[in-house]
Amino acid sequence: MAVSRPTSAARRPHDPLLIAVVAVAVALAVADSSVVVLALPDLYAEFEVSIVAVSWTITAYNLAIVAGAVAIIPLVQRIRGHVLAGAGLALFAVASLACGVADSFAVLIAARVVQGLGAAAALAGAVPVLAGIRGSDTHAIRAWATAGTIGAALGPALGGALTQLFSWRSIFYLQAPLAALAVVVVFDRRVREVELPAHTEPRPRPRLANVAFVLLYAALVGALFLAVLLFVVVWAWTPMQGALVVSALPVGAIAVRKLPVLVPRGLVVAAGGVALAGGLLALALLPEATAGWAAAALGACGVGLGLLSGLLSPAAVPTDAPTVRAATLTIAARHAGFVVGLALIAPLLAANVDDATLEATRASTAEVLDGTISLRSKVDLAFDLRDLVADAPRGEVPDINAVFPPDRAAEDSDLAAMRDGVIGAIESTVTRAFRSSFTLAALFGASAALVAFFVPASRPRSRSPDAIVVTVVVMFAVPALVVAELGAGARDYGTREYVAACDAPADPFPQGSGIDGTLQRIALSAINGAACELGTSREELLLSMEPRSGFGPEVTWTEDALEDAVRAGLVRAIEDADERDTIAGLVARGMRWAAERAPLDWVLGRVDIPFVEE
Repeated sequence: MAVSRPTSAARRPHDPLLIAVVAVAVALAVADSSVVVLALPDLYAEFEVSIVAVSWTITAYNLAIVAGAVAIIPLVQRIRGHVLAGAGLALFAVASLACGVADSFAVLIAARVVQGLGAAAALAGAVPVLAGIRGSDTHAIRAWATAGTIGAALGPALGGALTQLFSWRSIFYLQAPLAALAVVVVFDRRVREVELPAHTEPRPRPRLANVAFVLLYAALVGALFLAVLLFVVVWAWTPMQGALVVSALPVGAIAVRKLPVLVPRGLVVAAGGVALAGGLLALALLPEATAGWAAAALGACGVGLGLLSGLLSPAAVPTDAPTVRAATLTIAARHAGFVVGLALIAPLLAANVDDATLEATRASTAEVLDGTISLRSKVDLAFDLRDLVADAPRGEVPDINAVFPPDRAAEDSDLAAMRDGVIGAIESTVTRAFRSSFTLAALFGASAALVAFFVPASRPRSRSPDAIVVTVVVMFAVPALVVAELGAGARDYGTREYVAACDAPADPFPQGSGIDGTLQRIALSAINGAACELGTSREELLLSMEPRSGFGPEVTWTEDALEDAVRAGLVRAIEDADERDTIAGLVARGMRWAAERAPLDWVLGRVDIPFVEE
């Protein structure tokens, strides 16, 4: 492809508007994943798909960019820049419109593939277009890279605002006209006329830089995809709240954009690796669901991304070589990183959330059993929570608020306290389930830094003592953040110690008195006795009464098991009442003798109990 380099100043368009529109087009394509990631929770709910499935909204787009970029590389010397960019932007605009009107998840994914192919052509073609307008390859690459950085910085906030104020569809409705406007600009006569012969220098082979970019962007999946799902789906933040916190990542990247040329190369790599991997570990070890810890961790990730990208970008796309081919290669590498990261991280997350959802249900059941509300409300809530999990697709976090009517909780402080306890149990347990996925992303980040260490220097450096001090501070600050999280309780966050049924105290409900308190003591003692007999916990005992809940294997409910559980429960309730002096010792012994010999098999045989196997 002919790379633009005007022969005289008279032929240059000199129109900042042209540069701005092309830059916006580049920003749209680069920022798409960071914009759309804030819509994932809404897509997750609207189309009722799994975590792995919804990740394809980003995977399909990035995979198409990789395929498109690879296909374009042999053609970059044969197709004029404005033709390639214009065709790509037109395809991107049409596909964006199709995404906005998609009435099924399959249609959305198909449109995203087309959108990705258009983005690949637009990103590759924008380099010679900008070179023609700016009259310099160096300036073109800088404008191209700056546009992408700005797009990444504004992407989360834009996606969150559009999703919250309108809907996820508005993201694509905005992309379509902006891309269409860019099509008009790249076919402008002043742009088409500024075409000069291509470079004749040898082609660069920035393989190590691109390998590092694959690993770097795989790590970025953890800081974007995982963080947004955690904030919006698990912590129930609004898209705007999630966007504001996620924006700490690009802010951190922009803040250190000048350091890579002012600091020794080895120090840049070390600080970048520590910041990125450390930031992702800080996300894995969040000690509570608060914006402060999350923003600090994401800011560290951004600093690491900025340092490593600043080192790798000039190595991957040198300005003294055929920039279109080099830029297209690095486009493929970066978006391949998203694909690799999502392919490995999304299934791991889904499996962990699946297990954590069951564990969170057990924790919420314990909260209900220990609560101070009436026995009847307690039983109803325990079984409602059990059924909620049973009906939720595996890998999804159920909406616990559905079993707590807001009007009742507002009038009943005990119910409101229980609701908060249940939500906290769910929130902390499922948050902990993200740890292994964030840790895997951290390994990608550390690997990216390791590869970057062997990437040859690509431009001269000047040392700045102040910049070196800042970089050294980063190297110590990020590990200090992780240590601070451990000190704040991250090690135990999301874990719970359950009451052992066989060792439970004789008074399992010391909170209340009166008739309801007495009934709760009897009921809880009976549950403890039955669970001890069956070798399970009281929470799993209740949950196992619904086979769909996932706790069925803990207790196989046969007629004999049911009889043993009921008899053991009666005996335990009598023994606990005797120890509390609720009933006289002589009476308690008589009641125990009767409970041990009563014909429970005959009684239970006359009752139709759905969870008992025939």
